[in-house]
Parts: sequence; C-alpha cells; structure tokens
Amino acid sequence: MRTLKIESLDEDMRRKILKARQKPLVVTDRGNPVLVVRNLLDDDMADDLIAQNPEFRKTIRLARKQKALGRVKSLTEVRRKYAPNSSRSDTTVKKR
Repeated sequence: MRTLKIESLDEDMRRKILKARQKPLVVTDRGNPVLVVRNLLDDDMADDLIAQNPEFRKTIRLARKQKALGRVKSLTEVRRKYAPNSSRSDTTVKKR
C-alpha cells in the first residue's frame, strides 16, 4: 500500500481532501467515478491490510473453488458434527 502526504498537495486539493472527513469525495476520470476519498475508521486500515494479504486471498480463492465444486457443508451439518454431544439428533445449540 502506498501513502501520500497531504502536505505535498496544493492548498486547494488539501482543502478538498480534508473536507472528505465529513462527507466522502468521489473522484472521477472523464465523468466516471474511479475512487472515493473518505474518513478512515480504525478498522478500515486493518481490513484493507488483511484483504490484500496473499495468504488470506489464497484462502478465499480456495473456499470459492470448493463452493463451486459443491464441497461445502451447511451450518446445520457443522453444528451436528461439532456439537458437544455429537450423537444427538437435534442441532440446537444451548446457551450457557
């Protein structure tokens, strides 16, 4: 991920970007939106870093491939398999 120091921008651009803290700014190229400048929340940076991590992306690709091949289990099946008493026929999860 690259960074841009706001100090390196001209005054007009700096003002526009700082205003994006209150209201998102849509940047267009020949009338087509290409990016949004908005206030950065605490979790946003972590989410972006995780989403760009090669291992995370590999895991997502594998999961999508398995789903396309029908190699998925329903939540009911998973609960049944991993329930504390797996011999039970119901799938109700008791709250403690």
